[in-house]
Amino acid sequence: MRYLLGIDDTDSRFGHCTTHLGYLVALELARIGCTFPAYPRLVRLNPNVPFKTRGNAAVCVEFEANTAGLCDKAFAAAERLLEEEADVENGANAALLMASKETGDAEFFRRVYLRAVSGIVNYRGVIRAVSEIGIRHRLLGNGMGVVGAASSMGFSCDSDDHTYELIAYRRPENCGTRRAVDPGSVVEMEAATFPHTFNSYDHESGRVLLSPTGPDPVLVGVRGDSPKAVLEAFQKIRTGEEPLGHIIYATNQCTDAHLRSRLSTPLKAFSAGWLEGDVASVQPSRGGHLMLQLRAHDSTLCCMVYEPSGDLRRVARLLRPGDSVRVSGGVRRASSKNPAVINVEKIDVLSTSHQHIKAPQRCVICGSGMKSEGRGKGYQCKRCGRKSAEGAGALKPTSAGVHPGTYLPSPRAQRHLTKQLIRYGNEAVGSHAFVEGWATIGSSSR
Repeated sequence: MRYLLGIDDTDSRFGHCTTHLGYLVALELARIGCTFPAYPRLVRLNPNVPFKTRGNAAVCVEFEANTAGLCDKAFAAAERLLEEEADVENGANAALLMASKETGDAEFFRRVYLRAVSGIVNYRGVIRAVSEIGIRHRLLGNGMGVVGAASSMGFSCDSDDHTYELIAYRRPENCGTRRAVDPGSVVEMEAATFPHTFNSYDHESGRVLLSPTGPDPVLVGVRGDSPKAVLEAFQKIRTGEEPLGHIIYATNQCTDAHLRSRLSTPLKAFSAGWLEGDVASVQPSRGGHLMLQLRAHDSTLCCMVYEPSGDLRRVARLLRPGDSVRVSGGVRRASSKNPAVINVEKIDVLSTSHQHIKAPQRCVICGSGMKSEGRGKGYQCKRCGRKSAEGAGALKPTSAGVHPGTYLPSPRAQRHLTKQLIRYGNEAVGSHAFVEGWATIGSSSR
């Protein structure tokens, strides 16, 4: 039989990582004789909730066990690893769920996922439901991780747009030290694998994006559109340490999964989604931020575009009153001094109220100008050498305003869930076949 095993909330600000526990669980299940019909899943939830974990990620491992005894052994192994790895002493509220894929629990998990990816879910209600349904579980701390664990079991590559991430982990003796990832090798890898990998390097700041800086055990995480692409990309990266091993996850990252629904008005705190309206004004705010006043649903709403967003802020400055836009993002809770505000993650310019000067083509990766290769031959970036077809990519702003199109923050300011421009029209539904070396211990494939 097939089983789903969901895990969440095992990390703290001092270290640990839920995806690392998922890696250890997958290796242990393989060791005791379980098999895997699909890639394990890494599911990011609503990034606007105030009580999110460090990366706000949950993990689901789908496996097959041919006997009830092996199923029991699998849960016991996962439970033992949860107790060993969850940083409960420093605030982790870990949860482990397991259910047969053949039972009728799929609708419950799906409902939790769709609510948790863009809104708030009461964890106590999920705990009650899990107990009433009879889902096997283990909770540590206050058990808040039950929301993420259940959500991870409701995400499906068969029905949801998805990408892949290869995550390589550090050996315990290296955790807490500086990661020695060669930036030049990341740039070379990106050039060799574009457009099948993304969010690896920010050309504007010269910052490597695929390697974190915290105390967690992640060495690098390579994101792309297929298992083959991320594995080949990882093999091109030079690091100063031997990894503990790696695993490939299917994931809802880079899909805008949290921005699917229209935001309700009045704005609901911590929800995520989009609203359409006309620009009333664009005003500078303290710290280099911009406040965008949007007329929508017979009211005027405040939308903040923050200085670190880079490209998005530069575009927002050029909006004019009367421009029709769709803003996407999360709602910041109202305070005694300020109303609820939409923290903007993306702007779609639908139409403009002013004339435009024809703008030069801009690179969707680094934002630099592109030179024409000749009539009908497309363009090439002056800085990073990327090539694009005639008219490809989002149009960039001119001195007279912005063109209709989709505009994102600079890569360094994008969320895990932010959908890259190169993925529009390239959404993926349906599972990929396993590639050799999708999970390893050191350099040995499993």
